[in-house]
This record gives sequence, structure tokens and C-alpha cells, in this order.
Amino acid sequence: MARVWATSSHSGTELLMLLAIADFSDDDGRAYPAVGTLAKKCRMTDRNARLILTKLRDSKELVVRFGEGPKGANQYLIANPLKGASPLKNSSALKHVSFTPEAGFREPLKPASANTSVNRQQPSEGKKRRSRSVEKTFAEWIDVVRASGEKPISDYFTVWDYCEGIGLPAEFVELAWLKFRDRYSSDENFKGKKYADWRRAFLNAVKDNWFKLWYRNGDAFLLTTAGQQAELETRGGE
Repeated sequence: MARVWATSSHSGTELLMLLAIADFSDDDGRAYPAVGTLAKKCRMTDRNARLILTKLRDSKELVVRFGEGPKGANQYLIANPLKGASPLKNSSALKHVSFTPEAGFREPLKPASANTSVNRQQPSEGKKRRSRSVEKTFAEWIDVVRASGEKPISDYFTVWDYCEGIGLPAEFVELAWLKFRDRYSSDENFKGKKYADWRRAFLNAVKDNWFKLWYRNGDAFLLTTAGQQAELETRGGE
């Protein structure tokens, strides 16, 4: 924490967030708090916490490794702005998770075998079985997320970065999440659906506007009739 005070170029809420993360850090400088936990500690909303975390990442003072913490939690590492991020100690003890190209991360590199085939067009049967084995229903995935102490979407920076980039209001994303959640948790036609990466599935739902909740009008996004109805249903449920 003393290093944050001494070296950070930030002030105000950004500095407060760095200090909060430092307070959670272990001896190797790693921290695994959920966005909601950081928001509560800093006395702010989850949305503001996400925005501040994005600013800290962009400033290179915070490194976020998605899903590399215990039970798939995000891992945070405060970088020294004068030296950059320090290498993690005992990194072999961490469980590495494969991420999709769409999320902006590559799968961990593996040592090449002496008998590696040049033809890589067809995945092995073992790899196919492993891919199928990690697929979960929405209910199963939610249980895993809750066990990690995270929130399903609040901790998924990829979707928020995408929406900020195109100017899609956060309120619209939250409406899409409610429709997405209800479909896969309550609709008998979809409850049995399985995905290996439910967050990526939700990102696709936002990108392709699966629920037809909004449309673009010039530089702005507006709610469709379906979107307005979803908003009314949300207010009625509060």
C-alpha cells in the first residue's frame, strides 16, 4: 500500500480503488476481489467501479488477468508505473483458464511434442471430449460463479468495454442480461442449453441484439417497443 501512495500518478477515486486492491493483496501482490466487493469498499456503485478499473488498466498501473484467480476469479496486480508489472512468483501454482479469441486472450502456450503433427485441421478426440466436458447449463454456471464470489456480468470487463466503445447505454445491457438470464433459467425450451463460456454467449447476445431491445438512431441507441416493455417489467418487479 505504501508503494501505491509513493508511485501512483492517480488521485481521487482512482487512487482509492488502487488502495482498496492493495488492501486485498497477498505477499506476492496478487488480489482477487470481485467488482462488487471493491465497489462496496470504495462506497460506489458497481458501474462506477468498473469504469475506474478500466481507467486503471488503460493507465498501465493495474494488470487484470481474467479468470486466473481461485475458482475462476479475476486476478489483479498493481504495477509499478516506473518499472511495469513485476513477474508473479510461483505462477505454476495458478490454474490457467483458456479464453476465447473474442474475449481478447489466447490459450496458454504448451510445450511442443517431438511427435507433433503438421496437420492441425482436425482436433483430437481427446480435445473434443475435454471441450464437451466443460460445457454447463446456465444454472450450473451460475452456481460456479456464485461460489467464486463474483457476479455473472459485473466482473466481465469485455462486454462493458465493448458497449462503452459503441456507445450502448449500460442500462440497455442490464435489460439484455435480465432477458438472457430469464430465458436460460426459466424457459423450458432453453434451460437445457449448454455453453462452455456463458459470458461469451452473453457478449454475442449483446453484439447481435438477440432480444431486439434497441436500435441505432444516428449516434444514439434507443429502446424498441420490446425494449420499452422489458424496462416496464423491470420497474414493476422492483
